[in-house]
Amino acid sequence: MQANKIYNFIFLSFLLTTTVAAQDEKINGNIALHLSSNDSMYVVTATVTNIATQQPAKDVELTFYVQRTFGLMKVADGTTDSTGIITAEFSSDIRGHDATKNFLLIAKVEESDVMKDTAFQVSIQSKLTFPADKPIPRSIAGAHAPWWLVVSFIAAVGVVWLLFVYVLYLVYRIKKASMKVIS
Repeated sequence: MQANKIYNFIFLSFLLTTTVAAQDEKINGNIALHLSSNDSMYVVTATVTNIATQQPAKDVELTFYVQRTFGLMKVADGTTDSTGIITAEFSSDIRGHDATKNFLLIAKVEESDVMKDTAFQVSIQSKLTFPADKPIPRSIAGAHAPWWLVVSFIAAVGVVWLLFVYVLYLVYRIKKASMKVIS
């Protein structure tokens, strides 16, 4: 009887292991992007397919990012339908990241139950111009600073200098008092 329990336990653990292994098999996918735009929005359509069977991949969570200077900015996300297509909209007021006015749109599949992690990126011409490179004056009391800011700055600096002069005066008095001879 004890041997049957051990064999049953081993058999059940084998079934559980094969079930988990079968669930871990994810498909390799391909992402194709098509971009269109109107006056105020970019409309991106992504088609996700299984590479092995060339069939559409359904229920795949896809996230769209735009490359920024210090990382990725999320602009849209969603799940593919039964035809493997997802359509998302994001604002067209995104500036390019260099003087060529281009920015990178990245479509990513991350931590999906259906498909392995995949990313696809495309360079897009921005509608907004890159700001001109004109120097900014390095002055707190510049030509266009408000009067209250200038007065506050001068008062704060004046108080600091007065405290510095007062401390020097006290040091002078201490030194002068130490030179007196007590008879």
